[in-house]
Amino acid sequence: MENSKIALLNLNEAELTDYILSLGMKKFYGKQIYNWLHSKLVRNIHDMTNISLKDRETLDNNSYIPLLNIINHQISKIDGTEKFLFKLEDGNTIETVLLKHKDRNTVCVSTQVGCPIKCKFCATGASGYERNLTVHEILNQIYTIERRLRNREQNVNNIVFMGMGEPFLNIDNLIKVIKILSDEKGLNISRRKITVSTSGIITGIERLMEEKLQVELAISLHAVFNEKRDELMPINKKYPLEDLFTVLQEYQKRTNRRITFEYILIKDFNVSQGDAEMLADFVHEFDHALNLIPYNPVVENDFERPSEKKIERFYNYLKNDRKVNVIIRGEKGTDIDGACGQLRQRTTK
Repeated sequence: MENSKIALLNLNEAELTDYILSLGMKKFYGKQIYNWLHSKLVRNIHDMTNISLKDRETLDNNSYIPLLNIINHQISKIDGTEKFLFKLEDGNTIETVLLKHKDRNTVCVSTQVGCPIKCKFCATGASGYERNLTVHEILNQIYTIERRLRNREQNVNNIVFMGMGEPFLNIDNLIKVIKILSDEKGLNISRRKITVSTSGIITGIERLMEEKLQVELAISLHAVFNEKRDELMPINKKYPLEDLFTVLQEYQKRTNRRITFEYILIKDFNVSQGDAEMLADFVHEFDHALNLIPYNPVVENDFERPSEKKIERFYNYLKNDRKVNVIIRGEKGTDIDGACGQLRQRTTK
């Protein structure tokens, strides 16, 4: 079976070099093979033309270059957003989204099959949790899209770990992926252009600081009172707002990175004047950006989107009265299954 072989994309350069030495190959081949895999993005070992035929055969007999199988691909006629549903080797499926902007292409990447966090408003959590993604399953979401963009003389410019799953619950693989993606011998994507979105896993934020990985952070905040956040996001009972606040202060102090806060607007739940006042107080303690996201009903619950008047009043208070750096985030891919987990859920029904 092919997947009893070594999946080459799971290895960083040092591991790859050790591996090819164990096969009796020359040490300098490590750099060359790493370049083929992570810069040239080859799909076949025999395309590595500066490796001898004998060594390619040895490599092919013992390892393979994993790929993702596209089973659904939707393109928005409104804004060009592209949504991919990929099938993994074990039959599980994950979603990835390509967001088009005038000056950049951003890939929204999944880190888990499903999600164990179970936020009440999220389609991914509603579909259950299976497992963490491997390094190659995360990388290949980006590499598959990068190959397609290169055919249009474009590239992936930004990466957001905002797809299915909680990235910090797959922390070891996440860190390895970030290091490979930002390696100048690979795609060489600046860490300033890599964002990790979290529900507030404090140990993950602390690990980023230990590793000195100065990536951008996006916090799924959604409520600024513990009792409300507990209801929306059960993880808040383990990592309450006051502890999250403390670790974010330390992260910003060490990295000097702006922190983005995501706040979903839910009718009669978190859009009162009191919510707005506390939200402004919270974010003003940081160099911040605040994204307001009107609720998009994609799972069965009692939540509703606020009226446009209510959304506008909430936004205007934050923007004009409190001088918060805030936007109402525009929805992308509204004519396709744009919400996270939606395409997978629809396909597996």
